[in-house]
Amino acid sequence: MIAIDTLPSSEVNEPVYRVILSRYPQIHLFERVSNPQDWDVLYAVESLTNPRLRDEVGDIRLVPPEDRVYGDGASWIMAAFTHPPVDGRGGRFNRDFGIYYCAADEAIAIAESSYHRARFLRESRIDKTTQEMRVIRAQLGPTTLHDVRHLVGDGIYDPDDYGEAQHIGYALRDAKSFGVHYQSVRAKGECYGVMRARALSDAIHWRYLRYQYDQGTIVDVESINGNSGGSSRR
Repeated sequence: MIAIDTLPSSEVNEPVYRVILSRYPQIHLFERVSNPQDWDVLYAVESLTNPRLRDEVGDIRLVPPEDRVYGDGASWIMAAFTHPPVDGRGGRFNRDFGIYYCAADEAIAIAESSYHRARFLRESRIDKTTQEMRVIRAQLGPTTLHDVRHLVGDGIYDPDDYGEAQHIGYALRDAKSFGVHYQSVRAKGECYGVMRARALSDAIHWRYLRYQYDQGTIVDVESINGNSGGSSRR
């Protein structure tokens, strides 16, 4: 088993890309609160009159006050941490806590999300459909991450079994790591699993995509022009 205190570090300061379902709403609570310490009070008050708030905001208690971010674009960041996985499988480095998965290159983010959307739809026994996706561009860093890029071939890179990687993920979370820098398993490129929201900033909607799914795989990705409704294939 890998000991996290033997892992090298990686200094990161660059834009990163993440692809999510376009139906996920922007959470205005995170946008308009200027002091993260006030979130718990505001959440308690608003939830009395807005029963949908918990579904939209998630569980703010999962993010320590010192790690919360606010202002323009904060909702795209915070949502990854306030909505942990509920499918029992989780992500590569997490099972029941939130991680902001992203990539250094948009094409890698698309490859990663295409794989996971296809798996979900396949397991849901859906034969053919389209799904609209949203690309989020954010700034990662300057920050220091734990670096596992040199461990390609190790069990943490198993394409289907996340057991060993999640063991590392829990150890990193308990050590209050800002996250992990790793190689993508779905394409040639690099990914990040960010474990603390304050490592990220300046998140913006970048563009819409349309995924064409057919018989178990994403067969086409189109870039959607949000202003005119047009599209262009990648």
